Amino acid sequence: MKSGSVGVLIMAYGSAPSLDDQAISDYLRHILQYYRKTEPTEEECRNLKERYQAVEGSPLYRITEDISQALQNTLDQRFPERFQVHWGMKHSPPLIEDVVSQMAKAGVKQAIAVALAPFRSRLSSEGYYRLVQDSNSSLDDPIQWSFAEDWNLHPLFLELWKNRIEDVLHRQEKTPTVIFTNHSLPARIQEWNDPYTEQFETAAEALAKKCRLSQWTTAYQSEGAGSQPWLGPNLTDVLQELRDQGQDTFLAVPIGFVMDHLEILYDLDMKAQEDAKEMGILLWRTEMPNDDPLLVAMLAELVEDKWMNGIS
Repeated sequence: MKSGSVGVLIMAYGSAPSLDDQAISDYLRHILQYYRKTEPTEEECRNLKERYQAVEGSPLYRITEDISQALQNTLDQRFPERFQVHWGMKHSPPLIEDVVSQMAKAGVKQAIAVALAPFRSRLSSEGYYRLVQDSNSSLDDPIQWSFAEDWNLHPLFLELWKNRIEDVLHRQEKTPTVIFTNHSLPARIQEWNDPYTEQFETAAEALAKKCRLSQWTTAYQSEGAGSQPWLGPNLTDVLQELRDQGQDTFLAVPIGFVMDHLEILYDLDMKAQEDAKEMGILLWRTEMPNDDPLLVAMLAELVEDKWMNGIS
């Protein structure tokens, strides 16, 4: 690493790195230990493996690496040798805490962290940053960290989704009802004055206005297991309710995600499509941002803004 370089850490949720039984089990165990302090059952491991097999494995690792490399290239063009981009996962190797340690060993003194989660929550982006802080506090020579500002209403974030929505709408003879979706979280976050739901609704409203949508709504998807209540309404319930009102054509816009993963490739492209077929309705979805140049440009702006304003 070049002397004086500023580290950048891009963080994603993680994924089973292979379809091997042990890889599936290790990944699920890490998630359950983090959130519920429980061990995965054989049935839970089997169900997760079946979902991975159904989509032939998740591309999340490749996409995260592509985003990180594109960000490195973008930053190098503007500030040669100033930044060094790293990436880590919350629930699978390379784990965030391990990458933080590696960055310190490489001589990083200052760094900026960005979680690839559009809406802030104690159980989402703040959890990533807390891992960075906890890992950093155990270092002999801690790194001076700064964390990206909220970006749910960043102009480039809205523009990349606007482009995707309009791309689908322009190809359809019948205008669909747009359903913006977000990852469901335990409903208890509403007791914490957590900004997650408000940031989601605000982003959806901004996009509806930009795209001049006359028919749109919001829904949550991919809720976890267990008996606790989850944020709703659930996508399937929303589709059913709107179908009962006479609507039959829909466009899912998963703005709570930035990459193709199980929540998109399985929960939307397979499970939600099965539900739609049973209801006798049409359900399309937009393409995901993945390593779209607009997403990369937004990440570069977030990093540059923190650096220009002084890392703190």
